[in-house]
Amino acid sequence: MSSTIRIEKFVFNDFEQNTYLIYDEESREAFIIDPGNSNPAEDDELERFIKEHDLRLTKILNTHGHIDHVFGISFIKEIFNAEFYFPFPDLPLLENIKYQSEMIGINAPKTFKPDFDLHSFDKLYLNTIPIEIIKTPGHSPGGTCLVIKEIKKIFTGDTIFFESVGRTDLWGGDYDLLIDSIKNKILPLGDDFEILPGHGPSTTIKHEKINNPYLK
Repeated sequence: MSSTIRIEKFVFNDFEQNTYLIYDEESREAFIIDPGNSNPAEDDELERFIKEHDLRLTKILNTHGHIDHVFGISFIKEIFNAEFYFPFPDLPLLENIKYQSEMIGINAPKTFKPDFDLHSFDKLYLNTIPIEIIKTPGHSPGGTCLVIKEIKKIFTGDTIFFESVGRTDLWGGDYDLLIDSIKNKILPLGDDFEILPGHGPSTTIKHEKINNPYLK
């Protein structure tokens, strides 16, 4: 039986961050992962897609709290009134968004207080499809991956990329913890899982086991 889950990828903001919209074709329910839309043109692109496909955007899920992954939260809350799920170990990043923006010389985006701690859930459901929540700290204390086993996809935020891994020189970063998260939380899912990272192209667990220099 073919899945009714669809995934749309948007590349937003100056950091070329991957924002994912996942939706169920039957119920039209949609979740957004790491909304990075940062200007009116990107806002319009996202809103137009959602409305043209008659989707009900019900949840915002953040893999972590760095600025390039939270630009679009206020827009989505205001336009779609979606529930905001955020990993609470990264609350200091969200609460200090102005400091994050000052570090890179940009204006701070408006943010919202999360509605729920993402880490208080083992899974969430898109219609009837479970999305498992896996804690993968290292890039940041609240680093999180989202797994849809039915279609063998894992959204990894900035934990692992195509032949690379997330940086650990920012607040709360821990290289050893990052590698442990990857080796013990992500790789065991299986070689045929597709990795959908927060930046860059998708990859597979098998490819990263063979080719990622950080996992040797």
